[in-house]
Amino acid sequence: MLWRKKKKNKFFFKANDEVLSYCSCTGQPAMSSGQLDCPWCGCGWMIACSKCTKSYTFAEVRETDVPMEELGRREVKAIGLTTVTDQEISEWAEAMEETLSHFDIGDVVVYLDGSYWTVDSENITFDGYFASHKLDRLPHVEALAKPGYLEALL
Repeated sequence: MLWRKKKKNKFFFKANDEVLSYCSCTGQPAMSSGQLDCPWCGCGWMIACSKCTKSYTFAEVRETDVPMEELGRREVKAIGLTTVTDQEISEWAEAMEETLSHFDIGDVVVYLDGSYWTVDSENITFDGYFASHKLDRLPHVEALAKPGYLEALL
């Protein structure tokens, strides 16, 4: 009998409850970004859980046996979308694999205005969905030492 090894995928999972975390789930994959046009509401700088859909600040890149397309289907169901096609889920899966290819297993990341960044990122300059950013360090990381900093800034 041939044993087929399951393909492992990288994906985002809640790393901890530091700074802000409204999610009490453990071991659940995140959702991909669902940013609207206003980053200050949290959608532009927090990460949502695919189970409870509540948000948190820090995610960790982990391996999972769950196929990327299945993670996409779960996300679509969690947010109540009913007209997403298999082709759109497949395209989402490819885009997420590309996003995750920039990270290693164990990396702790945050989301900011359309991009994921490792927490040790410095001298960050990019054009996001909402604004242009030039940061010495991520505000999420600054908030570890300065409670309320992230909410006040964003």
